[in-house]
Parts: sequence; structure tokens; C-alpha cells
Amino acid sequence: MSARSLSELLQQVRESLRASFPDAVWVVAEILEIHENRSGHCYLELIEKSEESDSILARVRGTIWSSRYRMLRPYFEAAANTRLKSGIKVLFRASVEFHAQFGFSLNITDLDPSYTLGDLARQKQEVIRKLREAGVMEMNKEIPFPGVPQTIAVISSETAAGFGDFMDSLLGNQYGFRFQAIHFQAVMQGEEAPSSIISAMDRIFESDTRFDCVALIRGGGSKADLECFNDYQLAYYITQFPLPVITGIGHERDESVADMVAARGFKTPTAVAGFLVDQLLAFEFRLGELDDKLSSAVNRIVQSHAARLEQYRRDLRHLTRRFLQGSSEQISHFGLLVDKQTRNLLTRKRDQLLLLETRTQLVDPATIMKRGYSMTLLDGKALKDTDGISRGAEVETRLYQGTLLSRITDIHPAKEEGEQKQKVPNLKETAHGKKETDAG
Repeated sequence: MSARSLSELLQQVRESLRASFPDAVWVVAEILEIHENRSGHCYLELIEKSEESDSILARVRGTIWSSRYRMLRPYFEAAANTRLKSGIKVLFRASVEFHAQFGFSLNITDLDPSYTLGDLARQKQEVIRKLREAGVMEMNKEIPFPGVPQTIAVISSETAAGFGDFMDSLLGNQYGFRFQAIHFQAVMQGEEAPSSIISAMDRIFESDTRFDCVALIRGGGSKADLECFNDYQLAYYITQFPLPVITGIGHERDESVADMVAARGFKTPTAVAGFLVDQLLAFEFRLGELDDKLSSAVNRIVQSHAARLEQYRRDLRHLTRRFLQGSSEQISHFGLLVDKQTRNLLTRKRDQLLLLETRTQLVDPATIMKRGYSMTLLDGKALKDTDGISRGAEVETRLYQGTLLSRITDIHPAKEEGEQKQKVPNLKETAHGKKETDAG
């Protein structure tokens, strides 16, 4: 048995392949990986997946030499409206190559962008179909939009021109409305964009600030730059987000899937800012209308109450006049009655005073002594009986006219115990002339 060397075997394989594929062939494959080295050569990892299980059925290396790559790349991206990147399907013309040291590979010499364009459209429709089947396409739109959206979470690249336009239009609006716009940095194009935007949305969700909505904005760019906004994971995440999302991705013609699932989708970041300003303007108009309605209602109430108050005033005037008239008649009657009773009272009091005056005159000691009575005093005190008087004491006897000074030579006390020692005349009875009682 004759043996071959490895190089001989591989050389035979190379010749067989060259004989089987003398000319370049058109091949459809998906780009799994793509790298560009310093020399400008492009190296690709190409695969084919099963439509049923998404498993890899075939894998091969591809190469686009720098001289060809410098022409193919800009042509492809301009025509297909997408970058030459991982995850897209391409239709390419390639020659079959086999090298004893590097193995099997495909040397790509041409690309058909129309196939990729159609495949991207198919992928976009597939993403939309999956979202519709999941029943989530309208979920973010169903979140009630705040009437006064003033606290905005802004997802964008800080260096993007669209971000600056958005902030200028929002914060410098002509109506002087105040907004709080907090920026969350994210990559806005390329393969990293979907995961970067989702990460920014996670930070918004975990923030302590209570946002009214999220603005996802990006300045203008090619269709290739905006392909990331058709990503299924990003679109699905937007549908599940608890705040309304507004997109302003900078496209003028095509609508991305992110635009379709967001609560509001606009062409530019400036349009997003205008929408937010319009929301506050509409709210101000509604306040104005409510103010007008309130003023009208208050005026109607005031007029109604004014009319009622005027009626009450007329009724009160009439009732007051009747009341005063009745009160005046009562007062006149009471005045006559009081006058009569006062005169009667004064007459009675005058008669009483005259009687008292007469009684007072009758009991006046001077009047009594004028009738012949006298008053005996010892040490300036009037004597009523003989108790406490001793012989030799000097007493004073006051007469109606004049005074007598005497010395006691003898004392005759009352004859019996309990008998009135010396009766004093009853001045009251004497005054009335009924009866006189002798002293002693």
C-alpha cells in the first residue's frame, strides 16, 4: 500500500476543488463575525442556520482583500442602507480557495445589496410579526400620557447633534415652560446600541427621580446607522417599560420598529421637544378654558345671589317699616301707660313723704319737750331708770327752753321686780293725740 504525504493530499484536494469550481459562484450566507485589520483586509465568519431550530448548519471563513473591500463596502452600505455587520444576510460572489496551511475559505469579490435590503425588510417584518403574536405592540401606547410632562429622562449620546438641538428647543422654549431633562448616556448606532439603550432604560427604572416619560433621541444618519432600532429585544423592552417612551430617531422616511411600539414616534429630536412643549401649552389652554368657565359660573352665582339679596333688602325694608310702625305704636302706648303710672306713683310717694314728715315732726324731741316734757342726762347720757345713779351725782335736765343742773339727794327705785321702773311717754301715741302716759 502506497502512502501520501499530507501536503500531497491537500494539493490533490486543492486541484479537485479548482476543477469543480473553476469560476466564482454566488453564495447566500449570514455574517457571524466581521473584522477589518490594519492593512484594510476584511475577514468574515460566514454561517448558514436552520430555519426550524436556528442551529448552525455550515460555517466557513471569508476574505475581502483591501483593494476590493475599499470599493465594495461603501457601495454596499449606500445601496442596502445598512452597514456590513454581524447578523445580516448577504449574497456575494466568491471564488473557492483552499490552502494547505490555512484550509478552506471563500475569496469574496462582489456583493449584491438588493438581497440584503430585502432580507433586512424581511427581518423587520419578522420582528413586527413576533411582537404582534406576543400581543405587546400597543402596550406602551396604552400607558396614560401625563397631562403636564415636565420631568424627562433623555436617552442619547451626549455628543450627538440631535441631543443639543433637543435640549435647546426644550429648555429654551418661547413660552418659558420649565422642564427637568436628565440625560442617560447610551450608544445610538451599531451592534452595541440595543444593549446600551436597554441598560440606560434600566438605570431610569432604578432612579429615585420620578419621571413623566422617556425621550429616546438621535440625530440624523444613514439608514444603516438606524438599523439598530429594528432590534427585537430593544423593541420588546420598550413595550414592557412602565413609562411612556417618545422616539425622535432622526429619520425622514422609514419608520423603525422602535417608533412603532413607542407611545409616540417623531422624525427628529426637535419634533420631540416641540411635542412636549405643546403638551404644556395645551394644558395651559385647558386651564384658561376652565378659568373662563369658573369665572362665568361665579358671575352667574354672584348675579343670582345679588338678585336674591336685592329682594331680601326690599322685603327687609318693608318688614322693618311694619315692625317699626308697630313698635312705635307700642312705645306710644307704653309711654302713656308709664306716664300715668309714674304720676300715680309720684302722688303716692308725695303723700307718703308728707305723712312721714308729719310723723317725724310729732316724734321730734323738741316738739315733745314743748308740751312740757324734759330729758335728764348723766355724763351726757340720757337716763331711763335709777340704776347706776348714786347720791350726790350731778345730772343735767334739758327743758324746751333752758337747762337745769341738779344734784341727787335721794333715789326712789321701782317698787316691784319686773315692773317698769319709770314709764316714758309713748311719743307715737302722743303725736297722734290718742293717749298720754305720765312719767314716773
